[in-house]
Amino acid sequence: MLHVLNGDATARVFAQTGLAGDVLVWRDILVEGPAAAPAERAPWLTAHLGIDADEYVRGRRAEAAALAAADHHDEIVLWFEQDLFCAVNLWFLLHRFDAQKPARLSLIFPGEVAGADGFRGLGALDAGRLASLFARRAPVTGAMLALGRDVFAAYAGPDPRALETLVAGGGAALPFLAAAVRCHLGRFPSVASGVDEVEEETLRALEGGPVDFPGLFATVRASERGRPHGMGDLQFAACLRELSRSPHALVTLDAGEPAPRSWTLAITPLGRDVVAGRADWLAHHRLDRWLGGVHLIPPRPHWRWDGRARRLVAA
Repeated sequence: MLHVLNGDATARVFAQTGLAGDVLVWRDILVEGPAAAPAERAPWLTAHLGIDADEYVRGRRAEAAALAAADHHDEIVLWFEQDLFCAVNLWFLLHRFDAQKPARLSLIFPGEVAGADGFRGLGALDAGRLASLFARRAPVTGAMLALGRDVFAAYAGPDPRALETLVAGGGAALPFLAAAVRCHLGRFPSVASGVDEVEEETLRALEGGPVDFPGLFATVRASERGRPHGMGDLQFAACLRELSRSPHALVTLDAGEPAPRSWTLAITPLGRDVVAGRADWLAHHRLDRWLGGVHLIPPRPHWRWDGRARRLVAA
């Protein structure tokens, strides 16, 4: 048996369960950067998240080798959560296993959302709870594999409307598909302000005055729109660096402090105008961002999210 765990926090608790089987800790961050081969993703992740490129590629090669050897196991158990970070990794693995067709594939996908009702993720549960979830694992059906294949292909494709089409067509085979896709689409710039939903939550959290990084991260991550992302501090620090880019910054940070946790953040006058809907950030700021297979960079179309109509529009 092979257990594919959604991170090191889960692995630390899993080690105390006594459950049999080999373990693969899945550490990729597919929700960030271009949906491409690791060697193509590495430069972007280095530039934007500070990840060591060589270490990243080595890690992905080790994961790929473990997946290639998965046929030697009588069962593969996938341990993932509802948030977008986990969902994109799960879609990728289902896409991979749809081609590989393991003998038996199971899924552990807790119904709770991290941050709600006291649930803080698989890695925050005790060993007994993980063992209980394992006993109630669900088989991955052919319909789930096929939908996972289609969803990841749509996520990695150049037209984000393909995801909207998949959700509109149903998608009941995959738990929480619609919620994860909706979360992803909210990462596109707003038609009203040019910032995405996490950026807007960040600006709103700063309207009352300066906030240190730990406090701001906790507030945004726990918010109704921030919680479904499952965002880590590396991702949030990258978001803040983007918002602080001159000459049209929306926030200020302590540029002399190399460690994000030492930053104190404040909103700028332009940031106040943007969050109030009086200014469009993209009228001042040149966006260069990957969302799956979509590269938001001039002169390509700048897809935008219309939150009221709950759909993407080409800008």
